[in-house]
Amino acid sequence: MKILPPSYRATECLVNRISLQGRRRLAPVRTLASQAVCVRFLSTVTPSGTRKLADDKVPPPGTTAPRKPRIDLKPGPVKPVTLGTDHSPSHPLSKPTPRSSHYHPPRHLHPPKPFRIELSAVELAKRDIAEASQQGVLEAPPADAGSFKRVFHQALQLLKFYFRGLKAINTHRKQVNAIRKRVESGGALPTRAEVRFIQTFKRDAFKLVPFMVVVLIAEELVPFVALYFPRMLPSTCVLPGQRDRIAFKARADQLGALYRNRGAYEAMYKDGECAGFIQMHGLKDPVAVCSLLGLSAWGPSLLAAWRIRRHLKIVAEDDDLLRGEGYGRDLTIRELNEVLSERGMIPTPERRSADDLRDQLRWWLDNTEVVPQGADSVSRRLLLIGLIGSQK
Repeated sequence: MKILPPSYRATECLVNRISLQGRRRLAPVRTLASQAVCVRFLSTVTPSGTRKLADDKVPPPGTTAPRKPRIDLKPGPVKPVTLGTDHSPSHPLSKPTPRSSHYHPPRHLHPPKPFRIELSAVELAKRDIAEASQQGVLEAPPADAGSFKRVFHQALQLLKFYFRGLKAINTHRKQVNAIRKRVESGGALPTRAEVRFIQTFKRDAFKLVPFMVVVLIAEELVPFVALYFPRMLPSTCVLPGQRDRIAFKARADQLGALYRNRGAYEAMYKDGECAGFIQMHGLKDPVAVCSLLGLSAWGPSLLAAWRIRRHLKIVAEDDDLLRGEGYGRDLTIRELNEVLSERGMIPTPERRSADDLRDQLRWWLDNTEVVPQGADSVSRRLLLIGLIGSQK
């Protein structure tokens, strides 16, 4: 064995120490280089020509992945499906199916509040004119107008409004004649809107002469007429505020009759419940029926019975038109309220939406569609009016 000198050993140790220090310095650089390579590998975009297999399983944006059906660990017995009023088919039918919870006439639990107007007739007239001016029905007076000029301007605008209303009645007469000529020549039958238009024109033409007398003699009496005798005003000569007040008062009167004559309606429904109809000659209290239908109740019983028969015949024709035009699906809330009011139904505050009103109308149309043996359109509807009045 060859023994190295001490100087050579010291030199070898120094070389080994230097090489170790060099390795320690290079190690961090190599680590940083490997990290840079990893970052570069992760941030590199995959070419569009190559698709990963995992991307095929990701659904496109805007779509939801189908859920697995939920498994009931404790299933109960399956109830058999029965066809009744509560059953709604999965496919829409030609005849709309009402909701079971609303398949009954409106039921009022609390008596109505009395209809009271705290303002005088002059103050009501001023408010109606102001509302009509805001809605653009009447031209507003100038901002710098004095008291006398303002009153004169409002009186002049009212005269113009009534003159335009009377002129509109003549225009409606020409339109009604055009509809009648079309039908007589073999054209299309009138729609429900045209039938209602003709009925409104007939009422306006009947009110034309007395209203012209009131306007020419004392124009300031028109607000009193609108307040106490609303049936004297033609539909074309009513301000928006007056129209709303007339409708509200009519519904209040119908609700008052509903609670005041409930005993008569219960007896009326009890008499015809077994047969499914009530004959007109067997009606014991025709005045109470007139009040519920919103008809004039003055005069003897024979006159009241004549009004009921005429009104229900018009309602029967309107029912046929409503069934043919989608059961009132295109009617507005105002029109639905008017239709229900003509049938003695006043919606409750909890059921005033368009769907609720249509459900109540469907109840009436479904129950009047089938007429029992020995009944007619009037007698069948009299039974439903008794049911509505009895609040059952």
